[in-house]
Amino acid sequence: MTGLFGTLNTATKGLNAQQTALQTIGHNVANSNTAGYTRQRVTMQADFAQSVPGVGQIGTGVRIGNIDRVSDEYVTTQLRDAHSTTKRHESLSDIVGQLEAVFNEPSDTGLSNQISEVFNAWTYLASNPEQASARTMLVQTTETFTDTIHHMANSMDSLHKDTLNELDKSALDANSTLKQIESLNHQIWQASVRGYTPNDLLDQQDRLLSDLAGKVDITVDKDKFNRVSVKIDGNNVLDSSSRKELAVVTAKNENDEFVLGNGDILNTADDSEIQIGSVVVKSQDDQIATLIKPKTGSMKGTQEALDVISNMQVDLNDFAFSFAKAVNLIHRGGEDGEGQPFFDEVTKENAASTIRTTKQLRDNPDLVVSGKDFDNDYSGDGTRAQAIASLQHQQLPMDSENWSYDEGSMKINSSSTGSTLFGRYNSMVTEMGIVKQQEDNMLETQNGLMQLLTQRRESISGVDINEEVVDMIKYSSAFQANSRVLQTISDMLDTLINRTGV
Repeated sequence: MTGLFGTLNTATKGLNAQQTALQTIGHNVANSNTAGYTRQRVTMQADFAQSVPGVGQIGTGVRIGNIDRVSDEYVTTQLRDAHSTTKRHESLSDIVGQLEAVFNEPSDTGLSNQISEVFNAWTYLASNPEQASARTMLVQTTETFTDTIHHMANSMDSLHKDTLNELDKSALDANSTLKQIESLNHQIWQASVRGYTPNDLLDQQDRLLSDLAGKVDITVDKDKFNRVSVKIDGNNVLDSSSRKELAVVTAKNENDEFVLGNGDILNTADDSEIQIGSVVVKSQDDQIATLIKPKTGSMKGTQEALDVISNMQVDLNDFAFSFAKAVNLIHRGGEDGEGQPFFDEVTKENAASTIRTTKQLRDNPDLVVSGKDFDNDYSGDGTRAQAIASLQHQQLPMDSENWSYDEGSMKINSSSTGSTLFGRYNSMVTEMGIVKQQEDNMLETQNGLMQLLTQRRESISGVDINEEVVDMIKYSSAFQANSRVLQTISDMLDTLINRTGV
C-alpha cells in the first residue's frame, strides 16, 4: 500500500515497535534485582519493501525480528560447573568443621588433656603408692577420660547419621529439581513450536540447572526446542521422554541387603562397589538401580565427609582399644596374668563407646596395683604404676592386636616404626585439621572464581540501569517521532477529505 494510507500504516508499525521496545526495557528494569534474570533486547528489522513499477521498492516501515536473551552459553556453563565445585568444598568444609567441634582441640576439656591427666595420675601413684587417695584420684581421672571418649564416639555416630540424612535429602531435592525441569521442558517446547522464544522460562531453566549442579555434577545438552537432557556420571536422568530418580544407600538390613533412603531394598545388577552412602540412579519403571560416582556438588562433598567421619571413628576405636590393652597388659601382668584388668574387655570395633574402668576398681580403688606384687603387699612399690605411666612416651607397634608383653621388664615390645598412644590421637587431630585447612583454602579459591564468573555474567547478561535509561530515551524519542508522523498524515488526510472537492 502506497500513498498516505501506506505512510499511516508505516508510522503505526513504528509506534508498535517502539512500544514493544519500551515494554521490554520496563521488564528489564523491573527485574534488575531478580536473581538469575537475563536481560532482553528487542531486535528490529526493516519490513518487507513494496515494489512500485517505474519507481522501485518503497519501504513499509519496521517489524520486530525477535526479543533475545543477552547471554553467553559458555559463561553460563562455566558458572554452573564452578558452582558445583564450590558446593562440594563448602559441604565438606562445613561437616569437617562440625567434626572438629566434637574433638574440641586444643582445649582444657579435650581428650588430649584428659590423656595427659591420666598419665599424670599414674605418675603420682608411682611416686606415692602408699596413698589411698592417689588410687582414688587415678580411678576418677580415668572415669573422666573414658566419659570424654564415650561422648566423642556418640557425637561422631550422631554426626555420621545426620550427614547420611543430609545426603539422602540432597538426593530428594535433586529429584524435585529434575521434576521441575521436566515440567519446564514441556512448557518451553509448547512455546517454541508456536514460534515464540520463552525467555523467562529459559531463565528459570538455567536457575534450576544451577541448583541441580549444586547437588551433583551434571552434563547438559539442548535440542532445537531448547529442551534440556541431563546426564550424571554418564547416566541419562532426564530427556524429552523419560526421567529417572536418585537414591542413597542408607543402611543394611538383617539379610545383609542394602536399603535405600525410602526403605526400598536396593535392586542392582552389581553391588560389588555399593556401600552405605553410595548414590544410585533408578528408573521409574523397573526399579533397577545403577551406581553413580559424583565428582563435584554437595553430594560429593557429603560423601567425602562420610569417609572422613568413618575414618575418624575407626581411628578413635583403635586408639581406645590400644590404650585399654596397653594398660591392661601391664596392670594384670600379661594376657593371662595373675592380676585383674584395669579396663573392661573391649573389641576394636566399638572400643570408644565401651571402654571403662572395671566395676571392681570403681567400687574399690584400693585394688589398683602399683607395684610388682599383685596383692599390693609392698605398699611402697610403684614400679608397675611407673611402667604404665611410661606408656606416654613409649613407641608401640601399630598392630595392637599382636603386641607381646614381658612381665620381667613390665614393657610391651617397642617398635621404631610405631607410635606412642598420645601420638596416635595427635595424628587423628592433625589429619582432620589438614583436611579442614585444605577445604577452607579450596573454598576460598572457588569463591574467588565464582565472584569472577558472576561478574563476567553480569557484564553480559545483567541489567545496567544506566544503559536501560539511555535506551528508554532513544525509543521514547522514536515513539514521539512516529506519533508526529501520524499527526502529520492525519492532518493531510483531513485536508484531502474535508477541504478539497469539486
